[in-house]
Amino acid sequence: MRDFLLDTQTIKYWYDVACPQHAAVTGNIAAIRKQAVSLEVKPRLRVSVVTLGEIEFGHRVALAPNPAAQAAYMKFVREELPASWEVSEDAVAAYGELRARLFNKYAPGDKRKPKMLPEQLVNPATAKELGIQENDLWIAAQAMAHEMVLVTNDRMSRIREVAAGMHMALLIQNWTMSNSASISQ
Repeated sequence: MRDFLLDTQTIKYWYDVACPQHAAVTGNIAAIRKQAVSLEVKPRLRVSVVTLGEIEFGHRVALAPNPAAQAAYMKFVREELPASWEVSEDAVAAYGELRARLFNKYAPGDKRKPKMLPEQLVNPATAKELGIQENDLWIAAQAMAHEMVLVTNDRMSRIREVAAGMHMALLIQNWTMSNSASISQ
């Protein structure tokens, strides 16, 4: 049974009743919970520490911070997703492989010089050059390493493309569309 790793936007849609995606996301969560009732091992909804960092960053840079609203949001996250998912050695390996595949496919030609020394490859290409969001890459690596389904509305087209050839599967569901949640992956 696979668990689900929810990204920042999915959690926002779940929480924010004024969001147009709220009904679809809450409907999909209800469907997952209903599907899981008869299962001996139930899938869990998880949150990455990377996602928690994104939420914290958003609160700290808000143009008009509302401490009460921010506290209510964090209370919701902690109650609905009580166990955050740490970045493990398995995720580190998946991240390294994903980023290397992205680098080999999308890094500008001058950054892919043969016989570069390892210390020259510490930060050879930026996330912008690779056409990705760095945090998305970490969250995808966590989902892959632990055989979870990543729940996101992000396209992640380049990450999906390079992950397709890996031994670990990148499974993604978009719960902003009604009836799109499934525990059978």
